Amino acid sequence: MHEWPLIIFTLLVQASVGITLFTTFSLLVAKQGLSSQEKHRYALPFMLLAFISGALGLMVSTAHLGYPLNAFHALRHVESSWLSREIIFASLYLAFLGLGTLIALLKKRLPIVLLLIASLLGIVDVFCMSAIYVHSSVVTWMHFNTYLMFFGSVLSLGAVASLWSLAIRPDLPSQLTRQVAVTTIALLIAITLCRLLAQPLYMEYLNSVWNSDVVTFPHQPLAAFAQLASLRLASWVILIAGVSALALSWRSQRINKRWLTVGSVLILIAEVLLRLGFFSIQ
Repeated sequence: MHEWPLIIFTLLVQASVGITLFTTFSLLVAKQGLSSQEKHRYALPFMLLAFISGALGLMVSTAHLGYPLNAFHALRHVESSWLSREIIFASLYLAFLGLGTLIALLKKRLPIVLLLIASLLGIVDVFCMSAIYVHSSVVTWMHFNTYLMFFGSVLSLGAVASLWSLAIRPDLPSQLTRQVAVTTIALLIAITLCRLLAQPLYMEYLNSVWNSDVVTFPHQPLAAFAQLASLRLASWVILIAGVSALALSWRSQRINKRWLTVGSVLILIAEVLLRLGFFSIQ
């Protein structure tokens, strides 16, 4: 499949934004509960992970352009091109995140303001990324379900990282661990339910355009969508199983690493399969 660069790019960048969001949230929750040194030790590994993930995603994205230097041409027409906006906000997101990570590495302190700005830029970047496909001519993308799926991946992958940040630090205050874990799991369940509840509306939309005169030459997105019914069903089942495993990982005021590992693997597999189905249009 020739769209693997887009699959890897979108998931890596969305994972990066999710990790940044949850890391920033955890630091705000721990404002009074942890010392500066403890916050630094807690957040730095995941700031590095978010930066590396985002940087790798942007590098992979150039493979889809055929000739990497064509990326500079994509910056034209910012006023009308969602692709240009996405590139700009992705670059700004990575710049602020990278600067914050560098300061944390060299000065041993966490620049919360930079993380907040990076989080905001990351949200805008994912919105622009979603809008690229919503405003395309591919009927299976031209629906608000695309926004929901992309932001769903942000929260799902970010939640996985958030729970692991608690699991590898059993010395964290129990109140902080409980607050972050419960909020993370609640958000994960909520976004998963939203994604599932949107599917009937999405199917209704697709049925409305199935017999229309919409043509997406040379692609056949509706035919591809019909052929991938089993893949979509498997993806949703795996995702639900993964979310359930992550919910079960919070037991007796601590994170169970066995359930967390199972849930993390299942959610990652589900997100890859869902994205595979999203980009399969011919």
